[in-house]
Amino acid sequence: MKRFSIVVSIFLFLSNHLAGMTNENMVGRIPFIKKDHYILVTAKINDSQSDYNFMIDTGGITFIDKTVVQELGLKQRGPMAKITTLNLSGYRIENIFCFTTFDFNIFRGAGTPIHGIIGSNLMERFKVTFDFQACFVIFSTDTTSLSPPDNSLFFTFRNHPVNNAPIIKFKVNQEIIEGMIDTGQPFPVVIPFEDFEQFEKLDNTGFIRSKGLMIKWPQTTPRYNYLTRLKSCEFGSLKINNVICIFGEIPPVLSMPLIGTDLLFQFKMVINYPQDEMMLIPNPDSHFEDNQFSLGLNLNLSDKNEIFVEGLWENSPADKSNIQVGDQIITFNSIKATPENLIELIEMLKDDSIESISFEIKNQDGIRKLKLNKILLF
Repeated sequence: MKRFSIVVSIFLFLSNHLAGMTNENMVGRIPFIKKDHYILVTAKINDSQSDYNFMIDTGGITFIDKTVVQELGLKQRGPMAKITTLNLSGYRIENIFCFTTFDFNIFRGAGTPIHGIIGSNLMERFKVTFDFQACFVIFSTDTTSLSPPDNSLFFTFRNHPVNNAPIIKFKVNQEIIEGMIDTGQPFPVVIPFEDFEQFEKLDNTGFIRSKGLMIKWPQTTPRYNYLTRLKSCEFGSLKINNVICIFGEIPPVLSMPLIGTDLLFQFKMVINYPQDEMMLIPNPDSHFEDNQFSLGLNLNLSDKNEIFVEGLWENSPADKSNIQVGDQIITFNSIKATPENLIELIEMLKDDSIESISFEIKNQDGIRKLKLNKILLF
Protein backbone atom coordinates (compact mmCIF):
# COMPACT_ATOMS: atom_id res chain seq x y z
CA MET A 1 0.00 0.00 0.00
CA LYS A 2 2.91 2.34 0.75
CA ARG A 3 4.30 1.71 -2.75
CA PHE A 4 0.90 2.51 -4.26
CA SER A 5 0.75 5.83 -2.38
CA ILE A 6 4.21 6.78 -3.66
CA VAL A 7 3.20 5.99 -7.25
CA VAL A 8 0.02 8.04 -6.84
CA SER A 9 2.04 10.98 -5.51
CA ILE A 10 4.37 10.86 -8.52
CA PHE A 11 1.38 10.66 -10.84
CA LEU A 12 -0.30 13.67 -9.26
CA PHE A 13 2.95 15.66 -9.51
CA LEU A 14 3.16 14.90 -13.22
CA SER A 15 -0.50 15.74 -13.73
CA ASN A 16 -0.20 19.08 -11.95
CA HIS A 17 3.14 20.23 -13.35
CA LEU A 18 3.37 18.80 -16.86
CA ALA A 19 -0.23 19.05 -18.01
CA GLY A 20 -1.19 21.59 -20.62
CA MET A 21 -4.54 23.29 -20.48
CA THR A 22 -7.11 23.44 -23.27
CA ASN A 23 -7.36 24.79 -26.78
CA GLU A 24 -8.97 28.12 -27.62
CA ASN A 25 -12.32 26.88 -26.29
CA MET A 26 -12.25 28.15 -22.73
CA VAL A 27 -15.68 26.68 -21.92
CA GLY A 28 -16.80 23.24 -23.01
CA ARG A 29 -20.42 22.09 -22.74
CA ILE A 30 -20.17 18.33 -22.94
CA PRO A 31 -23.25 16.07 -23.13
CA PHE A 32 -23.29 12.89 -21.11
CA ILE A 33 -25.54 9.88 -20.77
CA LYS A 34 -26.61 8.30 -17.50
CA LYS A 35 -26.42 4.52 -17.31
CA ASP A 36 -27.87 3.82 -13.89
CA HIS A 37 -25.50 5.95 -11.76
CA TYR A 38 -22.69 6.02 -14.34
CA ILE A 39 -21.98 9.42 -15.96
CA LEU A 40 -20.54 8.67 -19.39
CA VAL A 41 -19.02 10.98 -22.00
CA THR A 42 -17.57 10.08 -25.39
CA ALA A 43 -14.12 11.24 -26.43
CA LYS A 44 -11.55 10.93 -29.16
CA ILE A 45 -8.02 10.17 -28.01
CA ASN A 46 -5.15 11.77 -29.97
CA ASP A 47 -7.59 12.48 -32.87
CA SER A 48 -8.57 8.81 -33.07
CA GLN A 49 -11.14 7.68 -35.61
CA SER A 50 -13.07 5.80 -32.93
CA ASP A 51 -14.92 7.22 -29.95
CA TYR A 52 -14.15 5.99 -26.44
CA ASN A 53 -16.39 6.09 -23.38
CA PHE A 54 -15.13 7.73 -20.20
CA MET A 55 -16.86 7.76 -16.83
CA ILE A 56 -16.73 11.03 -14.89
CA ASP A 57 -15.95 10.13 -11.30
CA THR A 58 -15.20 12.88 -8.79
CA GLY A 59 -14.19 10.19 -6.30
CA GLY A 60 -11.77 8.52 -8.70
CA ILE A 61 -8.34 8.87 -10.26
CA THR A 62 -7.90 9.23 -14.03
CA PHE A 63 -7.47 5.82 -15.65
CA ILE A 64 -7.42 4.34 -19.14
CA ASP A 65 -7.95 0.73 -20.15
CA LYS A 66 -4.73 -1.11 -21.02
CA THR A 67 -6.32 -2.47 -24.21
CA VAL A 68 -6.88 1.11 -25.45
CA VAL A 69 -3.28 1.99 -24.61
CA GLN A 70 -2.11 -0.91 -26.78
CA GLU A 71 -4.64 -0.24 -29.54
CA LEU A 72 -3.57 3.40 -29.92
CA GLY A 73 0.11 2.89 -29.12
CA LEU A 74 0.08 5.45 -26.31
CA LYS A 75 3.37 6.30 -24.66
CA GLN A 76 3.83 4.44 -21.40
CA ARG A 77 6.04 4.83 -18.38
CA GLY A 78 5.57 2.31 -15.61
CA PRO A 79 1.90 2.12 -14.60
CA MET A 80 1.00 5.30 -16.53
CA ALA A 81 0.19 6.24 -20.10
CA LYS A 82 0.02 9.66 -21.72
CA ILE A 83 -2.91 11.02 -23.73
CA THR A 84 -1.68 13.94 -25.83
CA THR A 85 -5.17 15.21 -26.61
CA LEU A 86 -8.55 14.22 -25.21
CA ASN A 87 -11.35 15.65 -27.37
CA LEU A 88 -14.65 15.82 -25.47
CA SER A 89 -17.31 16.92 -27.98
CA GLY A 90 -14.92 19.55 -29.38
CA TYR A 91 -13.39 20.56 -26.04
CA ARG A 92 -9.76 19.55 -26.05
CA ILE A 93 -7.69 18.81 -22.96
CA GLU A 94 -3.99 18.21 -23.51
CA ASN A 95 -1.22 16.18 -21.86
CA ILE A 96 -3.13 13.85 -19.58
CA PHE A 97 -1.30 11.21 -17.56
CA CYS A 98 -3.47 8.18 -16.76
CA PHE A 99 -3.01 5.09 -14.67
CA THR A 100 -3.41 1.81 -16.55
CA THR A 101 -3.86 -0.46 -13.53
CA PHE A 102 -7.67 -0.40 -13.22
CA ASP A 103 -9.67 -3.53 -14.09
CA PHE A 104 -12.42 -2.25 -16.39
CA ASN A 105 -14.08 -5.67 -16.41
CA ILE A 106 -16.08 -4.55 -13.38
CA PHE A 107 -18.09 -2.31 -15.76
CA ARG A 108 -19.13 -5.13 -18.07
CA GLY A 109 -22.69 -4.86 -16.80
CA ALA A 110 -23.03 -1.20 -17.79
CA GLY A 111 -24.50 -2.16 -21.17
CA THR A 112 -21.79 -0.24 -23.02
CA PRO A 113 -17.99 -0.52 -22.85
CA ILE A 114 -16.21 1.92 -20.55
CA HIS A 115 -12.63 2.67 -21.61
CA GLY A 116 -11.50 5.26 -19.09
CA ILE A 117 -12.23 7.31 -15.98
CA ILE A 118 -11.95 11.09 -15.69
CA GLY A 119 -11.12 11.72 -12.05
CA SER A 120 -10.76 14.76 -9.84
CA ASN A 121 -7.00 14.85 -10.39
CA LEU A 122 -7.80 15.92 -13.99
CA MET A 123 -10.87 18.03 -13.23
CA GLU A 124 -8.89 20.02 -10.66
CA ARG A 125 -7.75 22.32 -13.49
CA PHE A 126 -11.30 23.58 -14.06
CA LYS A 127 -14.53 24.87 -12.70
CA VAL A 128 -16.83 21.93 -13.44
CA THR A 129 -20.62 22.21 -13.59
CA PHE A 130 -22.77 19.08 -13.49
CA ASP A 131 -26.33 19.57 -14.77
CA PHE A 132 -27.75 16.15 -13.96
CA GLN A 133 -31.24 16.98 -15.27
CA ALA A 134 -30.12 18.29 -18.68
CA CYS A 135 -27.33 15.67 -18.86
CA PHE A 136 -24.35 17.86 -19.63
CA VAL A 137 -21.16 18.84 -17.85
CA ILE A 138 -19.33 22.15 -18.35
CA PHE A 139 -15.56 22.45 -18.09
CA SER A 140 -14.44 26.06 -17.71
CA THR A 141 -11.06 27.70 -17.22
CA ASP A 142 -12.82 30.74 -15.72
CA THR A 143 -12.22 29.89 -12.10
CA THR A 144 -13.14 33.18 -10.45
CA SER A 145 -14.82 32.72 -7.09
CA LEU A 146 -18.41 31.47 -7.14
CA SER A 147 -21.40 33.76 -6.62
CA PRO A 148 -24.00 31.40 -5.17
CA PRO A 149 -27.69 32.15 -5.86
CA ASP A 150 -29.98 32.52 -2.85
CA ASN A 151 -31.37 28.99 -3.04
CA SER A 152 -28.00 27.26 -3.25
CA LEU A 153 -25.85 25.46 -0.71
CA PHE A 154 -22.28 26.75 -0.65
CA PHE A 155 -19.24 24.85 0.66
CA THR A 156 -15.53 25.30 0.87
CA PHE A 157 -13.71 22.01 0.62
CA ARG A 158 -10.36 20.35 1.03
CA ASN A 159 -8.94 17.88 -1.48
CA HIS A 160 -8.32 14.25 -0.71
CA PRO A 161 -4.52 13.73 -0.73
CA VAL A 162 -4.71 10.70 -3.07
CA ASN A 163 -7.27 11.56 -5.76
CA ASN A 164 -7.88 15.30 -5.14
CA ALA A 165 -11.61 14.65 -4.66
CA PRO A 166 -13.58 17.41 -2.89
CA ILE A 167 -14.22 16.72 0.79
CA ILE A 168 -16.91 18.73 2.58
CA LYS A 169 -18.16 18.89 6.15
CA PHE A 170 -21.74 17.90 6.92
CA LYS A 171 -23.71 16.69 9.93
CA VAL A 172 -25.00 13.22 10.65
CA ASN A 173 -27.38 13.03 13.61
CA GLN A 174 -26.02 16.41 14.79
CA GLU A 175 -22.37 15.29 14.63
CA ILE A 176 -20.00 16.97 12.15
CA ILE A 177 -18.16 14.57 9.83
CA GLU A 178 -16.35 14.86 6.50
CA GLY A 179 -17.51 13.23 3.27
CA MET A 180 -16.05 12.85 -0.22
CA ILE A 181 -18.12 13.99 -3.22
CA ASP A 182 -18.29 10.79 -5.28
CA THR A 183 -20.16 10.68 -8.61
CA GLY A 184 -18.90 7.12 -9.10
CA GLN A 185 -21.17 5.39 -6.57
CA PRO A 186 -24.97 5.29 -6.32
CA PHE A 187 -25.96 5.43 -2.64
CA PRO A 188 -26.73 8.78 -0.95
CA VAL A 189 -24.18 8.11 1.81
CA VAL A 190 -21.61 5.32 2.23
CA ILE A 191 -19.83 4.82 5.55
CA PRO A 192 -16.66 2.69 5.87
CA PHE A 193 -17.00 -0.55 7.83
CA GLU A 194 -14.43 0.60 10.38
CA ASP A 195 -16.90 3.27 11.54
CA PHE A 196 -19.82 0.84 11.90
CA GLU A 197 -19.69 0.53 15.68
CA GLN A 198 -19.62 4.31 16.07
CA PHE A 199 -22.73 4.73 13.90
CA GLU A 200 -24.46 1.71 15.40
CA LYS A 201 -24.67 3.64 18.66
CA LEU A 202 -26.34 6.63 17.00
CA ASP A 203 -30.10 7.07 16.79
CA ASN A 204 -30.75 5.42 13.43
CA THR A 205 -33.78 3.37 12.39
CA GLY A 206 -32.39 -0.16 12.40
CA PHE A 207 -29.85 -2.09 10.32
CA ILE A 208 -30.37 -4.62 7.54
CA ARG A 209 -27.56 -7.05 6.80
CA SER A 210 -26.94 -8.46 3.34
CA LYS A 211 -26.35 -12.00 2.20
CA GLY A 212 -23.53 -11.63 -0.27
CA LEU A 213 -22.63 -8.17 -1.57
CA MET A 214 -24.72 -5.14 -2.47
CA ILE A 215 -21.74 -2.92 -3.32
CA LYS A 216 -18.00 -3.53 -3.60
CA TRP A 217 -14.89 -1.51 -4.39
CA PRO A 218 -11.77 -2.74 -6.22
CA GLN A 219 -8.99 -4.15 -4.05
CA THR A 220 -11.39 -5.05 -1.25
CA THR A 221 -12.73 -8.43 -0.09
CA PRO A 222 -15.92 -7.80 1.92
CA ARG A 223 -18.44 -10.56 2.64
CA TYR A 224 -21.55 -8.46 3.32
CA ASN A 225 -22.93 -4.92 3.73
CA TYR A 226 -25.28 -3.17 6.13
CA LEU A 227 -28.12 -0.83 5.18
CA THR A 228 -29.60 1.77 7.51
CA ARG A 229 -31.33 5.14 7.56
CA LEU A 230 -29.44 7.96 9.23
CA LYS A 231 -31.87 9.92 11.37
CA SER A 232 -30.73 13.19 9.80
CA CYS A 233 -28.08 14.65 7.51
CA GLU A 234 -27.47 18.40 7.30
CA PHE A 235 -25.73 19.98 4.32
CA GLY A 236 -25.43 23.65 5.19
CA SER A 237 -28.98 24.91 5.72
CA LEU A 238 -30.56 21.78 4.22
CA LYS A 239 -31.68 19.08 6.64
CA ILE A 240 -32.71 15.69 5.24
CA ASN A 241 -34.33 13.10 7.49
CA ASN A 242 -34.01 9.32 7.22
CA VAL A 243 -31.16 9.32 4.69
CA ILE A 244 -30.40 5.92 3.16
CA CYS A 245 -26.86 4.82 4.08
CA ILE A 246 -24.86 1.70 3.30
CA PHE A 247 -21.76 0.42 5.06
CA GLY A 248 -19.01 -0.98 2.86
CA GLU A 249 -15.32 -1.81 2.71
CA ILE A 250 -13.61 1.10 0.94
CA PRO A 251 -9.97 0.86 -0.21
CA PRO A 252 -7.77 2.02 2.70
CA VAL A 253 -6.12 4.87 0.76
CA LEU A 254 -9.58 6.40 0.10
CA SER A 255 -11.49 5.21 3.16
CA MET A 256 -13.89 7.86 4.44
CA PRO A 257 -17.64 8.61 4.16
CA LEU A 258 -18.84 9.09 0.57
CA ILE A 259 -21.67 11.25 -0.79
CA GLY A 260 -23.06 9.63 -3.93
CA THR A 261 -25.33 10.16 -6.90
CA ASP A 262 -28.69 9.25 -5.31
CA LEU A 263 -28.25 12.49 -3.35
CA LEU A 264 -26.19 14.58 -5.80
CA PHE A 265 -28.60 13.99 -8.72
CA GLN A 266 -31.13 16.19 -6.88
CA PHE A 267 -28.98 19.27 -7.55
CA LYS A 268 -27.05 21.15 -10.16
CA MET A 269 -23.51 20.89 -8.81
CA VAL A 270 -20.67 23.32 -9.43
CA ILE A 271 -17.17 22.44 -8.26
CA ASN A 272 -14.62 25.23 -8.59
CA TYR A 273 -11.52 23.14 -8.01
CA PRO A 274 -8.85 25.88 -8.11
CA GLN A 275 -10.79 27.95 -5.54
CA ASP A 276 -11.77 24.97 -3.32
CA GLU A 277 -15.43 25.98 -3.60
CA MET A 278 -18.57 24.05 -4.37
CA MET A 279 -22.26 24.82 -4.58
CA LEU A 280 -25.38 22.69 -4.89
CA ILE A 281 -28.45 24.27 -6.50
CA PRO A 282 -31.63 22.22 -5.85
CA ASN A 283 -33.54 21.00 -8.90
CA PRO A 284 -37.15 22.23 -9.08
CA ASP A 285 -38.41 18.67 -8.52
CA SER A 286 -35.68 17.53 -6.12
CA HIS A 287 -36.73 14.87 -3.63
CA PHE A 288 -34.89 12.67 -1.18
CA GLU A 289 -35.98 9.07 -0.70
CA ASP A 290 -36.49 8.17 2.97
CA ASN A 291 -37.01 4.46 2.30
CA GLN A 292 -36.22 1.81 -0.27
CA PHE A 293 -39.08 0.30 -2.31
CA SER A 294 -37.21 -2.77 -3.37
CA LEU A 295 -37.00 -6.48 -4.09
CA GLY A 296 -33.71 -6.47 -2.16
CA LEU A 297 -31.64 -7.82 -5.07
CA ASN A 298 -28.18 -6.95 -6.34
CA LEU A 299 -27.26 -8.45 -9.71
CA ASN A 300 -23.97 -8.70 -11.58
CA LEU A 301 -22.27 -10.52 -14.45
CA SER A 302 -20.35 -13.74 -13.87
CA ASP A 303 -17.13 -14.70 -15.62
CA LYS A 304 -19.35 -16.70 -18.00
CA ASN A 305 -21.34 -13.52 -18.90
CA GLU A 306 -24.38 -14.79 -17.02
CA ILE A 307 -26.51 -12.50 -14.84
CA PHE A 308 -26.37 -13.79 -11.28
CA VAL A 309 -27.46 -12.80 -7.79
CA GLU A 310 -24.46 -11.19 -6.09
CA GLY A 311 -26.33 -10.17 -2.97
CA LEU A 312 -29.70 -9.65 -1.33
CA TRP A 313 -31.00 -7.93 1.79
CA GLU A 314 -32.16 -10.14 4.63
CA ASN A 315 -35.98 -10.37 4.98
CA SER A 316 -36.48 -8.73 1.58
CA PRO A 317 -38.87 -10.24 -1.00
CA ALA A 318 -35.88 -11.90 -2.69
CA ASP A 319 -34.73 -13.42 0.61
CA LYS A 320 -38.22 -14.61 1.60
CA SER A 321 -38.58 -16.27 -1.84
CA ASN A 322 -35.49 -18.37 -1.03
CA ILE A 323 -33.34 -16.81 -3.74
CA GLN A 324 -29.71 -17.61 -3.03
CA VAL A 325 -26.45 -15.81 -3.72
CA GLY A 326 -25.12 -17.27 -6.96
CA ASP A 327 -28.51 -18.05 -8.54
CA GLN A 328 -28.64 -17.27 -12.26
CA ILE A 329 -31.29 -14.99 -13.78
CA ILE A 330 -32.61 -16.63 -16.98
CA THR A 331 -35.44 -14.20 -17.84
CA PHE A 332 -37.15 -11.13 -16.36
CA ASN A 333 -40.71 -10.28 -17.41
CA SER A 334 -40.33 -12.92 -20.16
CA ILE A 335 -37.23 -11.14 -21.55
CA LYS A 336 -34.07 -13.21 -21.91
CA ALA A 337 -31.48 -11.90 -19.44
CA THR A 338 -28.28 -10.95 -21.27
CA PRO A 339 -25.23 -8.79 -20.51
CA GLU A 340 -26.63 -6.17 -22.90
CA ASN A 341 -29.83 -5.67 -20.90
CA LEU A 342 -28.49 -6.05 -17.37
CA ILE A 343 -28.50 -2.28 -16.91
CA GLU A 344 -32.16 -2.21 -18.02
CA LEU A 345 -33.00 -4.78 -15.35
CA ILE A 346 -31.04 -2.85 -12.70
CA GLU A 347 -32.97 0.31 -13.58
CA MET A 348 -36.25 -1.63 -13.27
CA LEU A 349 -35.18 -2.79 -9.82
CA LYS A 350 -34.70 0.86 -8.80
CA ASP A 351 -37.80 2.26 -10.54
CA ASP A 352 -40.47 2.89 -7.88
CA SER A 353 -43.21 2.94 -10.54
CA ILE A 354 -42.52 -0.76 -11.23
CA GLU A 355 -44.07 -2.70 -8.37
CA SER A 356 -43.28 -6.28 -9.39
CA ILE A 357 -40.99 -8.27 -11.70
CA SER A 358 -41.31 -11.88 -12.85
CA PHE A 359 -38.19 -14.07 -13.10
CA GLU A 360 -36.96 -17.41 -14.22
CA ILE A 361 -34.12 -18.36 -11.90
CA LYS A 362 -31.69 -21.25 -12.17
CA ASN A 363 -29.60 -23.01 -9.54
CA GLN A 364 -28.44 -26.55 -8.81
CA ASP A 365 -32.04 -27.62 -8.21
CA GLY A 366 -33.18 -26.52 -11.66
CA ILE A 367 -35.20 -23.60 -13.05
CA ARG A 368 -38.15 -22.07 -11.28
CA LYS A 369 -40.51 -19.22 -12.08
CA LEU A 370 -41.53 -16.63 -9.52
CA LYS A 371 -42.97 -13.15 -9.28
CA LEU A 372 -41.56 -10.76 -6.73
CA ASN A 373 -43.43 -7.75 -5.36
CA LYS A 374 -41.46 -4.79 -4.04
CA ILE A 375 -41.85 -3.66 -0.45
CA LEU A 376 -40.51 -0.84 1.67
CA LEU A 377 -37.42 -2.28 3.35
CA PHE A 378 -37.79 -0.07 6.46
